Amino acid sequence: MNTKNKYIFIGIALLVAGLAMMLFRSAPNVGSDSKIPPLTTLNVRLPIPAADAGFAPFYLGIDKGFFEKAGIKVNLLPGTPELNPVKMAGLGTDQIGLVGGPELLFSAREKKLPVVGVALLGMNADFAGLVTLKSSGLTKLDQLQGKRVGFFTGHISTDILHMLFRKNNIKVTEVDTGFDYGPLINGSIDAEWAFRTTAGINLPAKGVEINFISAADNGISTDGYTVIANEDYEKKNPDVMARFVGALIDATKYAVEHPEEAVEATMRRDPNFKKEVGEKQVPIYSKAITNLPRLGDFSSAEISRTVEQMKQGGLLPPEFDPSGAFDPRFVNTYYSSKAQ
Repeated sequence: MNTKNKYIFIGIALLVAGLAMMLFRSAPNVGSDSKIPPLTTLNVRLPIPAADAGFAPFYLGIDKGFFEKAGIKVNLLPGTPELNPVKMAGLGTDQIGLVGGPELLFSAREKKLPVVGVALLGMNADFAGLVTLKSSGLTKLDQLQGKRVGFFTGHISTDILHMLFRKNNIKVTEVDTGFDYGPLINGSIDAEWAFRTTAGINLPAKGVEINFISAADNGISTDGYTVIANEDYEKKNPDVMARFVGALIDATKYAVEHPEEAVEATMRRDPNFKKEVGEKQVPIYSKAITNLPRLGDFSSAEISRTVEQMKQGGLLPPEFDPSGAFDPRFVNTYYSSKAQ
């Protein structure tokens, strides 16, 4: 290489190196020093310890990244009688709880617990009722007069049954059975609390022939899952709550539109959860969800109906005022953003 060409080569090399340095300096920092905001963690307490297709919106919200996209990490926690959603959200140990219906929210508010509803995930659900053995011949509510009936103390079904029996002037002997349907099967009780989505499916799957007596058919209308929040947390963190509720609404829509994925997500949480059970649960849950004119919303008519039923059933005092029990801001924020 002659001297002239040598200097040209060196000049080009220096120019390339200079351009590379400029590009490196102008590139965004994506290494260990990058300022990526951490996800906000929310503890969400489910009502029971078992996997259930009714929780598929939360499962899919995690699996499909709905919550993560909203900047939130959801920590799903199992509920038990001792660690129930109302108690844990009221204490502030959990930020969010999922309860079986607005009845538990109103009961908590009447007791001055600091919880507030932020989304409703079902309307006119017709989940709740009673089961009897097919062989018993007990198919109507009035046939249970004076009978022994299994209750689950502290569960939302207890409130529903109390309203149901009081409205229809039925007096029964209450037996606390919890989730155990053994007493019904062995004949030590005559009927037991049930949801269509649980015992209404699980007992027949085990070969137990049953009758289902619906609360809705006997004058007690109920809604679906209700999302509650610690009142202090939701007041101090409206942006987080709006992002969480929005992501949950999107995940719930996805669950309804993709029933097979809803079942699969539930099976991933519990290897013992049967696909055939999930396939029967999902349509029942989806019907209640799609009954809502606007997913997540709670109308004043629904609130008034539930409160009046509870007052008539002796579960709330006549002076109870449901004002403030639900905070509509976050659902409204979601739909306002979609309209833009």
